[in-house]
Amino acid sequence: MDTGRNGLIDYGRFLAALGLVWFDTQAPGFRVAYTALPFYLVLLAMPSNSGVLVQAKRLLLPFLTWSLVFAMLHTALALKSQLPPFEWWRWTMILSGTWIHLWLLPFAFLAALVSPWLRHPLASLGAALLVATLIVLNGYPQTVPFGQWVFGTIPVLVGIAYFSWGWRLAVTTLFLGTLILFLGQPSPDNITILVGTGLALLFLSNHMPATPLSDWCARVSLLLYLSHPLVIIVGQSLRITYIELALFSLVGSVLLAQVIDTVIQASRKGQLDY
Repeated sequence: MDTGRNGLIDYGRFLAALGLVWFDTQAPGFRVAYTALPFYLVLLAMPSNSGVLVQAKRLLLPFLTWSLVFAMLHTALALKSQLPPFEWWRWTMILSGTWIHLWLLPFAFLAALVSPWLRHPLASLGAALLVATLIVLNGYPQTVPFGQWVFGTIPVLVGIAYFSWGWRLAVTTLFLGTLILFLGQPSPDNITILVGTGLALLFLSNHMPATPLSDWCARVSLLLYLSHPLVIIVGQSLRITYIELALFSLVGSVLLAQVIDTVIQASRKGQLDY
């Protein structure tokens, strides 16, 4: 086990994925659970020694794979409703994926590409202030995924500031960026960005040793996030609603992520043995 790895961040990723599952069920407390998104987005700025091709394989390959899975689901649901099989298709899905939550993967790839250019303190701070000002002047774009991308920009820039220059610059970037938002365009999303990003900085500023459990949390968190709409749809087809749907989705998504992780680990082991 890598003793330099911060297990607290792995636990945080897992909790954030659970929060996003809860949010997508729209159960009571879903606005609180939505703070998991900026939490997760801050971590996208974590430095990596991987090249562009490795990052593309890590992020864009799952994007294409899961887009195919949800495209088949869309088509099946359309046929079940006696609708044209591809009526659901929108050209913006090239960037957003065939289910709304998949927007995170190409955004993460884009963040990985641009983050080296924004590591100067004035660059990350200035970019956050500029984005906040543009949001005040123009609002969030209505087109998917650009609205989601704009929402995620300030948390990512705060993450870049943290990993490049520490918590002081990160807190300054977060405070000034959200101050502009609060003064210029009051919205519940401002609180979400402030609280979720602040929690991420709190987790990053503390350390816990890595353990097998934290390693498992790190592996399954993204799988949990990517697969959870399938579990929600199953729950809805069983006419489960309200808090019961959220609880069903949490448990089911963890189990499904575990199954997928087991298959992946077995496949990798088989390749090594071969």
